[in-house]
Amino acid sequence: MNDPFRNSSTPDFVLAKAGQREQEQLEHERKLAAIRAQSHALTWTGTTEELAATIKRWYESGWLVAEGLRDALQRASIHFAKPDGTPVLKPASPEPSQTQPKKALSRKEFVTPLLDAKGWSPLDWALEAQVAPATANDYIDDKTNPYRSTRLKLAKALDVPVEQLPK
Repeated sequence: MNDPFRNSSTPDFVLAKAGQREQEQLEHERKLAAIRAQSHALTWTGTTEELAATIKRWYESGWLVAEGLRDALQRASIHFAKPDGTPVLKPASPEPSQTQPKKALSRKEFVTPLLDAKGWSPLDWALEAQVAPATANDYIDDKTNPYRSTRLKLAKALDVPVEQLPK
């Protein structure tokens, strides 16, 4: 028998590995053929992240028309399958704004967990922010509308962006 892989210097384990790869490739092709026969889904052999990036490029270039990137990913999720037939992208759940409006946190609801996590009282927060204790307390109790510079100090002491701090 004339084996193209065989020569006198090729070890048997290398030949076995080549045969195993050939069998795996044949099995892979059989699975792909079964997927194509069952579905119109496109087979995607890359990673989920690569597919998401590709869909994003299609959306941004105008090739894929959708209401937004999330909508584009949702629409594309049904068109791509892995070689084993499972979806590459899971259908996206509706955005929170589509289910029910998100209630904005009050100042107290926002600040109290952050203070608790740091082990601070409002006085500790005021000292750290270098503002008067009444300023911190009045902010929490929604009694004042502090200047932006004061809000910046309060936010910095909590390690949050000033935009996140409720007005």
